[in-house]
Amino acid sequence: MFNVVTISREYGSGGAEIGRKVATLLNWECIDKQIIERAASLAQVDAEWAAAIDEHAVTWWEKVLWGFRKGGPDLLLVDREDDCPDRDTMQRFTAHVIEQAAKVGNCVILGRGAGCMLRHQKHILRVLVCAPLSEKIERVKRRHPEEKDLRALLARRDAERSGYVQTYYGWDPADPRIYHLCINSTLGIDMCGELIASIIRSARPDMPVNT
Repeated sequence: MFNVVTISREYGSGGAEIGRKVATLLNWECIDKQIIERAASLAQVDAEWAAAIDEHAVTWWEKVLWGFRKGGPDLLLVDREDDCPDRDTMQRFTAHVIEQAAKVGNCVILGRGAGCMLRHQKHILRVLVCAPLSEKIERVKRRHPEEKDLRALLARRDAERSGYVQTYYGWDPADPRIYHLCINSTLGIDMCGELIASIIRSARPDMPVNT
């Protein structure tokens, strides 16, 4: 019986809007920016800094620079304590927040590799949202009217998210085999939301309908 939905999404596909629609229809919590806030609170770091590195994996050159700053690359081979958490540490806090949310249930979790991380848990409905390039460009244009190269922005954001998931969970987030449902948002935000919510309701006929 599903009591959690994870939404993986292409950048600009409308996945966040669909996730919020599903949460509204089911009267569940939609967990998105709250993940950043909770992870930042646990790590005792500034929430704006946590947001800036959200869904960004640590790069090899950052690890090398950190190693030399601390005394040499050999330090990269051991666990470390640091006054300021790095991206790897923040990812562990992020994963903890997601795991706790999934344990509580009755929530929609957006991004952060949650679908890949929780892929073995049977109470979680995993969804991938995609869209044609033209539609993603139009949506992102409204969000970033100052951006000159929207194609490059879309490619960069998708690459960052994909790198994050592959680095920390060892899966390609575009692999359809991870998901129960792959949905094209050209159906419309409302219809996509209704479709996902209907799957949950079919497994839980006792749920009230929230319109």
